[in-house]
Amino acid sequence: MRKLFVFLCILTATTLMLASTSLVFWHYWDGANGKKLEELVERFNKENPDITIKPVFIPGSELLSKIQTATLSGRTPDLAISDIIGIPLLIETGKLVDLMPFINRDNYDVSDFYEQQLVYGRKGNQLYSLPVSTSNLGLFWNKEIFAQAGLDPEVPPKTWEELVEFGKVIKERTGKWGYELFTQGGEGTTWQWQVFLWSTGGEFLDPKSNYTKAVFDSEAGVRALQFWVDLVNKYKISTIAPWGLFGRGEAAMVMDGSWMVQFFPMQVDFELGAAPFPYPNDGHPATNMGGEQIFVFKTTSDKEEAAWKFIKWFTSTPIQVEWDKATGFIPVKASVAADKGYLAYIKNTRRLLLPFVESQKHAHARPPVKQYPQISDIVSKAILNALYGNATPESALHNAAEEVNSLLK
Repeated sequence: MRKLFVFLCILTATTLMLASTSLVFWHYWDGANGKKLEELVERFNKENPDITIKPVFIPGSELLSKIQTATLSGRTPDLAISDIIGIPLLIETGKLVDLMPFINRDNYDVSDFYEQQLVYGRKGNQLYSLPVSTSNLGLFWNKEIFAQAGLDPEVPPKTWEELVEFGKVIKERTGKWGYELFTQGGEGTTWQWQVFLWSTGGEFLDPKSNYTKAVFDSEAGVRALQFWVDLVNKYKISTIAPWGLFGRGEAAMVMDGSWMVQFFPMQVDFELGAAPFPYPNDGHPATNMGGEQIFVFKTTSDKEEAAWKFIKWFTSTPIQVEWDKATGFIPVKASVAADKGYLAYIKNTRRLLLPFVESQKHAHARPPVKQYPQISDIVSKAILNALYGNATPESALHNAAEEVNSLLK
């Protein structure tokens, strides 16, 4: 009888193991981020013996193209992440699962996410992805150059007007550039300029037309681009040069991402400050957002259910607090940004990150359209044309808008 009992126990355990739902999860997080993901996945698997998540690392430069190839071949993973810009393109494949039935059934609170992040996964009343990490842009300044110029090293500029004022003082008294512009072209130029556009109350593509029309050539857009041109030609506190002046101590201020809170301290030999990015006296605080979102591919109902269970767990406030602490990502949810433990950690351990956390409520979404990469290239070329004096800001943006509108038709 005892042998029979032991046999039945073994048989039951074996059956349970065989019944485990196995899911392949593609991602591109490496280093400390990848290590933390593996740790969290291992914990989830232990807490949910009926589900096995298998994370598979794919380099960031290859992930989106591999996902696109997989959708064509029908050999997709069960779930994956993508940079937010790739989400609209993936939704168009028709291979992603609408998460709204799960959200409604489980009374999952999507309103806790910052609304601007949700636009990437929305299509009508459907929602195909959820944010799992984000970043944004802010101001870094060199406290030593500020002190050399006779400026208070603890007080950064809060407005465009102060940015110019401080920059002029710095240039005159130290010979250093006041502010470094990103003039290398491509998405880096567009994504930084968009912050200036939004600060003046402008829009990039018209949300009222479902992002089918360019509106960056508005009065607000011209003002934003003219300011860039003036930083170089009128105020002479910026220059057109290869990126890196700030890191080498040749420029006092720069716009850069929240991720640089981890890297700048290891790369520079001066004391740093970080703050929300300045905006016009008559404008609005603004920043641009990056990050990744997670989604599920259409497969069997049991796998989709298991994938949703993991997503619900991974995006929960306690896990997101832990994830953000370990990775340096900033919160995707208001409840994480307000969490006392998270705020204490930031203030005591990563104080430079605090302005980025506070700025997230002012973050804008780049247009959730599949043509965005081409649009970004068109706009960055227009910006450079104006900076090099090959066109006025008005004509540069007007011509770019016509080209973008043709692309969007």
